[in-house]
Amino acid sequence: MVLGRQYQSGFERVFALIVMVLTSALPLIAQADQDLTEFSLEELMDVDVTSVSRKAESRLGAPASVTVITSEDLRRGGFTSVPEALRTVPGVQVARIDASRWAISIRGFVQEFTNKLLVLIDGRSVYTPLFGGTVWNEQNIPIEDIARIEVVRGPGGTLWGVNAVNGVINIISKTAAETQGVRTHIFGGSHESGVAGRYGGEVGESTQFRFSLKGERTRDFDTDETSGASDSIGQLRAGLRLDSQLTDRDEISLFFDYFDIDREAAIGVANPAPPFNVVSFNDQHFKQRGGNALLKYAHQFESGSRFELKTYYDRVSRRTTSNEDSHSFDIETQHDFDLVENLNVIWGTNYRFWTTHYTPGAGPIGIVPNDETFHLGGAFFQLQLDLFDDRLSLIAGTKLSVGNFSGFEYQPSGRAVFKPVEGHTVWAAVSRAVRTPTLIDRDVSGPVGPFQLEGDRDFSSEELVSVEAGYRFHQLDWLVAELSGFYSFYDNFSSLNQNGPVSFQFSNDGKIRVRGLEVELTLVPTDWVRIVSGYSVLGFDDDDLVRNLLAPGREETKNPQHQFSIRSFFDLPYDFEIDAAFYYVDGISAFTPVLTEDNVEQYFRLDLRLGWRPTEWLEIALVGQNLADRRHVEFIDVQRNQSSRVPRSGFAKFTFDF
Repeated sequence: MVLGRQYQSGFERVFALIVMVLTSALPLIAQADQDLTEFSLEELMDVDVTSVSRKAESRLGAPASVTVITSEDLRRGGFTSVPEALRTVPGVQVARIDASRWAISIRGFVQEFTNKLLVLIDGRSVYTPLFGGTVWNEQNIPIEDIARIEVVRGPGGTLWGVNAVNGVINIISKTAAETQGVRTHIFGGSHESGVAGRYGGEVGESTQFRFSLKGERTRDFDTDETSGASDSIGQLRAGLRLDSQLTDRDEISLFFDYFDIDREAAIGVANPAPPFNVVSFNDQHFKQRGGNALLKYAHQFESGSRFELKTYYDRVSRRTTSNEDSHSFDIETQHDFDLVENLNVIWGTNYRFWTTHYTPGAGPIGIVPNDETFHLGGAFFQLQLDLFDDRLSLIAGTKLSVGNFSGFEYQPSGRAVFKPVEGHTVWAAVSRAVRTPTLIDRDVSGPVGPFQLEGDRDFSSEELVSVEAGYRFHQLDWLVAELSGFYSFYDNFSSLNQNGPVSFQFSNDGKIRVRGLEVELTLVPTDWVRIVSGYSVLGFDDDDLVRNLLAPGREETKNPQHQFSIRSFFDLPYDFEIDAAFYYVDGISAFTPVLTEDNVEQYFRLDLRLGWRPTEWLEIALVGQNLADRRHVEFIDVQRNQSSRVPRSGFAKFTFDF
């Protein structure tokens, strides 16, 4: 422990040096060459996004709240994982639970398995019907292979289907042609270390491929000043992508991915008598393995329309507090064409099959029956009418689906985009979306501490109707400002009701209303400076209480009400870069009878990065994270009955390109 503290203090001295460099570099910045980096807002903001309408369109004219995290943002942010990068998006709640787990949501209801958020990787859904949501430590793809991350805040069920209730996160990788040659990096520091490499080559003139390999390890966090959380994680990941231009009009892509995770967890044991506080911890070892294969095919017709086919298979095995073996298969088609002039139609079909075998394993919670199969099929269509030289666009569509968990579902939406003059965009939308039942909702059975928890086979889908509106100002060549607001009505909301003295059951009798506001500003005052800031506020109506007797209280107190971030990017002479990010997250409170600590205090986070490229083939970076305090809690971990503290940390990274 003493050696560890000395090691950490050494890095703290390095980070103090970075701060000194930041302040002392200001005179150099003023003398910097104006042509070091061409930061134009046209390049930074007017990028094509595909996650709003399932086809390429300008972000500045998109009929939704959308933020794009580019590959340059990922590099300059010093991020080692996608969840860390998502902190930069207003309206996205990101909380690190421990060294290996995350709680991420959009527009409220943050939890480890956020069941109202759909996450895609190259169009492949990573939503699990077992718990709902995303197992983030299994999606730790190499940051260097990501082209961009598109974050759509608000319902996306009309085009993306069920569970895209509060938003869609689409992680899009670089093509094989964009990653030719050899790139490798190694990094290490106070808590994280890893090595990764990739090789890209060609087979003939029309086929490119990329092979990626990475291994990472994160050391234990702390639960207090003297105790470790026993939550370390090590992982190995391998990936392959192949892109081929079959003809002038036909292209095909193949993706393969495999991961192997070993991690530790300390499971809290609660006192069976009031106040049910944690009395001891059991250290356990968990294994997670899985892989997937994805095929994409696209054909461009002479008329200009486009047909796409996508299919994938996914396999995962988890040995945690329970044991799970799951398989999923998905096939999807999409056709985009102009019916008449100024009227575009996009439609498609999909079918998904998922099966799992679940046993309690090391924990008492079970699924009865423990073998389950999930089927979901459907179709979608959307019409877009452009009027008055594209100054006004009217968009309407719906998704129709049938599943054995949820029955028939419909998810319509109507959107409008108005561009009164150049540089101003106004949009509005009304949408309906649904969250389908999970196995936990339907079939869970077993004790949680001193309580007995049961599912409901008649559990129906949660429903959302949301009204949204937004405005973008992009008339100046140095400023883009975006403002969006929403009011959401949830019906059939999941509640936990008491059936007996210590017996609780999931049900659908909750109703709740949520409102919020999100602001994002991007400034490029000179060619060598870029500043990005974001703010979001979230509110829940006081008279809408969702019953949860295991964790009572208002939803408003369980989610951060205010969040703010500001990031700056400076290009210095001699190929130096200094980047800084400041975050503020409001505190939350969620009483739980099995935790004595039930509050997350508001916290400030400061990250710094000093980068240098002495040659074309070498980049060196020093990164400091969470520099504002020694350690802090970001999430109340009810599942494990303990809260790990996110520490001050840092690392050095060396990247080689050949």
